[in-house]
This record gives sequence, structure tokens and C-alpha cells, in this order.
Amino acid sequence: MSVTTTENQVSYSIAQTLREYDVHHSNQEAEDAPLETPTNLPTSRNPTNWPTSHRRVPPYRPVNRNLDLSVRGTANAVEAAFVFTMLHGVWINAAASQFWRKTGGRINDKYFRYKIGGEW
Repeated sequence: MSVTTTENQVSYSIAQTLREYDVHHSNQEAEDAPLETPTNLPTSRNPTNWPTSHRRVPPYRPVNRNLDLSVRGTANAVEAAFVFTMLHGVWINAAASQFWRKTGGRINDKYFRYKIGGEW
């Protein structure tokens, strides 16, 4: 002889999931106890002879509004152009792309076009 049982599929799958993860529901009517914070927190103080210069925070300096640009770090025009290009590279690429699309891109649209995901 065989025995046929029927169960609600929703509750069965929830119960099975809870068994797999070893999660147990508590009584929903139980009141949540407020979290108790300890009243006497341990205090720890560093010894007074420990140095505090390790933080390396420089003293406040007001802004120098009379800077001499000749003492800046760029040694020559090539170095300055390289730094400018490195810092503004994305902007330069976008500007060149827009310029090309408005001029020569009407003739040849293969330049300044990059394949993105799904276009390979």
C-alpha cells in the first residue's frame, strides 16, 4: 500500500530552506528586549611620554596669494605639455572626437569609434 500526502508548496519550500540554512523562527509575539549598553566602559589612556608627532599634520598655513610661477616644478615646455596631456587626456580625447565627427567624420566614420561590449 502507498500513502499519499499533500503539503502546501509555499510553506514546504520555506520550511525546507530554513532547514538547509539552519534558521529557526522565534515566537513573533515575543517582545524584543532593548539592547543594554554597559555603563562602565573601560578607559584607556596613552602614556604621556608617547610622541604625538607621528600624525604628521602640518601647522596651519594661510594661502599664499603672491606665488611666483617661475619657481614651479616644470623644468621646460615639453614637461609641462606632458603633464597637461596626462591630466586632461579624457577631455582632449572627447574634444578631438567631437571635432572629427563635425568635420572629417562625415567622410570616414571609422576613427574615434570604439567597440563596446556586444559589438565584437
